[in-house]
Amino acid sequence: MVAVPAMAYAQAQGGENTQVVAPPESFMINAIDVVGVTRLSQGDIERTIYPFLGPGKTPADVELARKAIQDAYAKLGYEAIVVEVPPQPQEDFARGLVQIRVGEAPVANVKVSGSKHHSALVLLGQLPSVRSGQPLNFKDLQRELAAANRFPDREVTPSFDAGEVPGTIDVDLKVRGDFPLHASFDLNNDNSPNTAPLRLTGIARYTNLWQQGHTITAGFAIAPERLSDNAAIFGSYSAPLIGTPWTLILSGYKSNSNIASLGGTNVLGNGYQVGMQAIYRLPFDRDYHAFRVGVDYKDFKQDIGLRGTTISNSPISYVPLTLGYNSSISREKAALDLSISSTLGLRVVKRVTCFDPTAAICLPENQFTNREVDSTENFAHVNVDLTYTASFSGDWVTEAKFSGQYADSHLVSNEQFSIGGLSTVRGYYQSEAVGDRGIAGSVEFRAPSLATYLGTFVDELRFFSFMESGIVSVIDPLPDARSVFRIGSFGGGLRIKILGRFTGEVMVGVPVASTDETQKGDPRYTFAVKGEF
Repeated sequence: MVAVPAMAYAQAQGGENTQVVAPPESFMINAIDVVGVTRLSQGDIERTIYPFLGPGKTPADVELARKAIQDAYAKLGYEAIVVEVPPQPQEDFARGLVQIRVGEAPVANVKVSGSKHHSALVLLGQLPSVRSGQPLNFKDLQRELAAANRFPDREVTPSFDAGEVPGTIDVDLKVRGDFPLHASFDLNNDNSPNTAPLRLTGIARYTNLWQQGHTITAGFAIAPERLSDNAAIFGSYSAPLIGTPWTLILSGYKSNSNIASLGGTNVLGNGYQVGMQAIYRLPFDRDYHAFRVGVDYKDFKQDIGLRGTTISNSPISYVPLTLGYNSSISREKAALDLSISSTLGLRVVKRVTCFDPTAAICLPENQFTNREVDSTENFAHVNVDLTYTASFSGDWVTEAKFSGQYADSHLVSNEQFSIGGLSTVRGYYQSEAVGDRGIAGSVEFRAPSLATYLGTFVDELRFFSFMESGIVSVIDPLPDARSVFRIGSFGGGLRIKILGRFTGEVMVGVPVASTDETQKGDPRYTFAVKGEF
């Protein structure tokens, strides 16, 4: 064989002995025979090789044809194939026929290793591009891996090696999986006005029911010093539909509260909500983008009491529709989380309760008007939540938050927008101001972590400062009632994370505006301790 840049052709020398010689400087190519192809259509092959047919061709043209075929495979995601130009039989070459051979490098053996808590069969079902006997499409595999690695508590990393049969590939799917049972708690003093200070939340979840990645969650939220101030139970069931971008979620909660107000009057409330959501995740590998649609059934009771006697009640049941969009974009030095949702009142579940029980005709009560004057069942409101976090040189971090609600009419209290507390405007009680429309904003500055100067058990220790403000307004308020509430604060604190499981923070917020419950300049000290297992 004579080594040449692109090709050589074999010249028969009698019997089985052949001599490989270099081709002439130019020659005629009437046809190119591409053998070993299963993943390109006949039309794709013809379009790829057509520019290289004709008289006056050289070995360089044959090399370009070979590379064009390889590029056509790579464009589809088949990057492991081998395309070569073998020595050409003299008789075929003399007729202008050139052969190009494709080795599609099929998968030989597939092994799943390290899968202690998750089904290997389910994993293989999520990776249909990894099948013995078929070529490996890396583009499909990358997309399938991105979806498979959204499976709770499981991370899959493939590795590749040459198979025992030349031209084949062995695939090892290495699984790193955690035990799918988890629990968390949150203890803080983010209480609402006139209630006991402490709040305790506990959550347990199992993330791999039926080996399908279904997650069941149950939890509680209480005021441990006085359960009548706050007691709620909640739960959810999340079912990702494997092989599709859809996830179905069934959720619900039941709450009971006893909140003391001014003048010795108590507002007693309890109720429950159940709902179902369908989430459609868009096919982005790096970022998270999803649309959701859901419907809820809400049933709440509210009794007004004076000195232990019930003087009024205003129960309500209704079925709103929710539409939403969520995205999470993360880069090396910045992250953005966005949530946009719309809630639309569909209909009231009519109660057979009469204005006058002795009347001949019984008319159902208007539950919305009973609950809030001028409220209506055909309400609508749009909510936006935005969080942007940026890291700078020297380990400085800045986080900005914005949340808001716009309503088309006066809302019942269950649908109103609240400000105040750890999640919106620190330095005030939880939900100290409530309205139909509102916005809240926060900017937090975090100093470099001091964990490097401490023991290895300390993951992060940062001082931080913040400035926050919010405003809410009530549509069509009652005569002489206040319609706009503005609050704001500044402050700072210390946040720590240890052992990879526990976080804690202490802070002080100084209000810059007075309310019925909080005086301007009167600092409020709060803390939060969280643990995850």
